[in-house]
Amino acid sequence: MADAPDMQDLLADSPTNWGKWGEGDEVGALNYLTAEEVLRGVAHIKSGTVFTLQRLIGDPKGDPVWPGRTPAERTMILDESSWDGADGPQFPGGLHYADDKISAFLQGSTQYDALGHVWFGGKIWNGYDARTTIGGLDKASVEPIAQRGVVGRGV
Repeated sequence: MADAPDMQDLLADSPTNWGKWGEGDEVGALNYLTAEEVLRGVAHIKSGTVFTLQRLIGDPKGDPVWPGRTPAERTMILDESSWDGADGPQFPGGLHYADDKISAFLQGSTQYDALGHVWFGGKIWNGYDARTTIGGLDKASVEPIAQRGVVGRGV
């Protein structure tokens, strides 16, 4: 198998948006979705039809996963059987609830990739140090995207 090209060489002359929206930017091209653009997009709504962009997690037909990864695993933590006998959690007023846990590789689900999700040469989006990814993304995570929201016109 041929050696993979070095990313530094491969992307050396590529265009970049790093710094385009300032040193502290963490949302990239979402900066184009201004309030004016949102209003322009909303003006095109004709039917009010709602549709989802999500994928089912734990699809009985199988989840798309990267080679070597396993599909999502769902575990019920609490259900009505949790209150059979005296060992179930006791809540005021007799409250019962269902609770479950999912263990999954997020790239096999509906999700936003953070701008800091992939890097090379020790730098993530906008030139932030890749060491800001240790223990979780301190820069260019999905949090600034979620705080801002994403609304626009799909084509």
